[in-house]
Amino acid sequence: MGAFRIDLSQLAQTAIHRKPYAFIDKRGTAIAIKPLHEDRCDQLVQMYLAFQARDQFSGLPPIRAEERVRWVDRMIRDGVNLIAFCFDSGVIGHGALFPMDAQTCELLIALDEHRRNVGIGTQLTRALLQLAHELDFERIWLNVDRSNRIAQHVYAKNGFRCVARDGHDEIEMVADLTHFSRLADVAVDEVMTTDVISIPETATCREALALIVRERIGALPVLDTGRRVVGILSETDLLDAGSLDLLAKDVATKQVVSVRRDCRSSKIVRLFQSRKMRCIPVLDDEGRPVGIVGRRDILARYARDLLAAETPGR
Repeated sequence: MGAFRIDLSQLAQTAIHRKPYAFIDKRGTAIAIKPLHEDRCDQLVQMYLAFQARDQFSGLPPIRAEERVRWVDRMIRDGVNLIAFCFDSGVIGHGALFPMDAQTCELLIALDEHRRNVGIGTQLTRALLQLAHELDFERIWLNVDRSNRIAQHVYAKNGFRCVARDGHDEIEMVADLTHFSRLADVAVDEVMTTDVISIPETATCREALALIVRERIGALPVLDTGRRVVGILSETDLLDAGSLDLLAKDVATKQVVSVRRDCRSSKIVRLFQSRKMRCIPVLDDEGRPVGIVGRRDILARYARDLLAAETPGR
């Protein structure tokens, strides 16, 4: 590992350090991804101590408990660390970036053995990609065990490509982060979803939670009787709510960040990065929703343009 160190002032300005990211996993459990702080270090150590000695991490962590604790301590010291946190179980996942030089960092992701295959690894990967991009890295490198097909699939769908095979045991993969800066700059009405799922301001948080889980969305515009947007209710807002019987309008974020349909996608990306938002409503001149744009909408357009550019004869 190189001696390169992250600028702490730059790290403090990243979106995930300003506001944790919350989502619902495939079991319907609320999960928060946040930076690792000192009060959660012991829980992280316990998560690793509970791992069975297997080849999940290319021979790591060490088998002996005392060596494993020292190994975790080194990761905390040398890496930029995120945790996946569940209210009833504490730390259930860990993701880290280890700077190798000014352009490249190494990635590690580990999950509690009882919390795999429910989408947490995918969300941690995406959070680390975004974090690395904001820290001005150009690429992320990792090694994955050849037999770990699920991890290979998660990495591949998030932009990692196989670049080398280490003997018979490991596969080397790299993600090119410069693609983030080559996003096509188009009007938002070319990428937004026009079928907007929303809730009335008189709905309860319980009703909103059921809708979010059923539709697998990250946030809901809250509408008044004139169908004007008066707030936006996110998964994080629901996690912070003291009671699910509260009205959506009383819990929703009132200062809604919105755009008009002629807004450019480059501005949308900057809003996603600076405000740690998953989706942004697109409003008409009367404040009524005509669409909503999410990260997946932007990435889908980017993927289409990238594939078109790489296809011969086009």
